[in-house]
Amino acid sequence: MEIVKLGGETASEDADHGFDPETFKEFISFDVGDGDPIYYHSVGKLYRQPGGEIIAGVEALVSNRLVKIEGNHAEAVCRTLVIYRDPDTGEILQEDDGRHIIREYPYIVAQFELKNRRVVIHTEGLSGPHQNGHYGLAKVSNDKVFAKRSGATTFFYWTLYGEVETPIGKVWFNEAYNGSTAPDVADVMVMNRYGTLPAFAGMGDGFMQTTAARIDSYEDLPEHLREYVAEYAPSHCAPPADDAEIDNLKLQYLGENPPEAPKSAPPEQLSKEQIAEIVGGYFSCLRSMQVDELLELFSDDALSWDPVGTPPLLVRDKSTNYFKALSGFFEKMALTEDDMFVAGNEAAVRWTGVAKLRTKDKELTFEGVSVFTVNPEGLISCVRSYWDKKTLMASL
Repeated sequence: MEIVKLGGETASEDADHGFDPETFKEFISFDVGDGDPIYYHSVGKLYRQPGGEIIAGVEALVSNRLVKIEGNHAEAVCRTLVIYRDPDTGEILQEDDGRHIIREYPYIVAQFELKNRRVVIHTEGLSGPHQNGHYGLAKVSNDKVFAKRSGATTFFYWTLYGEVETPIGKVWFNEAYNGSTAPDVADVMVMNRYGTLPAFAGMGDGFMQTTAARIDSYEDLPEHLREYVAEYAPSHCAPPADDAEIDNLKLQYLGENPPEAPKSAPPEQLSKEQIAEIVGGYFSCLRSMQVDELLELFSDDALSWDPVGTPPLLVRDKSTNYFKALSGFFEKMALTEDDMFVAGNEAAVRWTGVAKLRTKDKELTFEGVSVFTVNPEGLISCVRSYWDKKTLMASL
């Protein structure tokens, strides 16, 4: 079994990261509690970079328990469940077969050590399911942990960078955490993660931001989250109980047939033929400059990057009159589909265009690729186009 190793100790022995024995105990209490299980409930968003398109809502449940603290050493056990939701409806995202799109950490064992004025954290944990449905084991070391006092408040901030070779290429991430603790104020934590997108979101990089609140009782977690855990992920109601449970989790999740992700009735989806027809309608209406019919193909909140690298436009925004402005500027903007590939609720189209300004006699041919996202109602919700706009306009 291959173990992924990330991080490491990079600071000098005498580096001052703001910790002393008192701050060390405060950090342990903040992060993993004082012995009874504590929970961090996170909510946030996953964005595509560099355009900023919201891909998914993110909700996470982290359960932590301090096992022991002795002098400059502490140990804790943790468990984490990350749920990806539709950014508009809040419904849990699913694969075609009904499996929920989640990321799970069935166990994490964390070792904390105070070394002079800095803290070093070593963790070992399972994570998955990955693209093949299997789970992996990782060991991470990190000494980029800092503390800063301001009055009665103590701020903690730490970063983690990782890069892993996988069967589908290199995956990387850079995570930054910020938290604070103060008397009579609920502990909060913010996480910013920049790196390779999760597999379900497609190729490229993304940015995830979540905000978490500490909750000391499971019963005080939001009802909808407790209901989900009870039905689909009952082990996540608490961190692992002991070493025996952790050993059993390794046997379960690192075998040839690990537990499947939670599953429910698969969502209704448009067929490939329906998506191809909707996208084909876009090109047909554009060729004949049927502006009103073209707008009817889009959802109210549809965005268009035309081309990618320019700010997105709200297609049905009356103040910009996206297609009306296009038809007023161009006498002809005829795009013809050369190839179309449909996967999931998206279609990628390689096309050839012929453009002619109303003020010029010259016609020019150009090429590009557009990627369409079609929502369950059969409306285009996103278009990302790739073509050389600058060269075309200069030529015209």
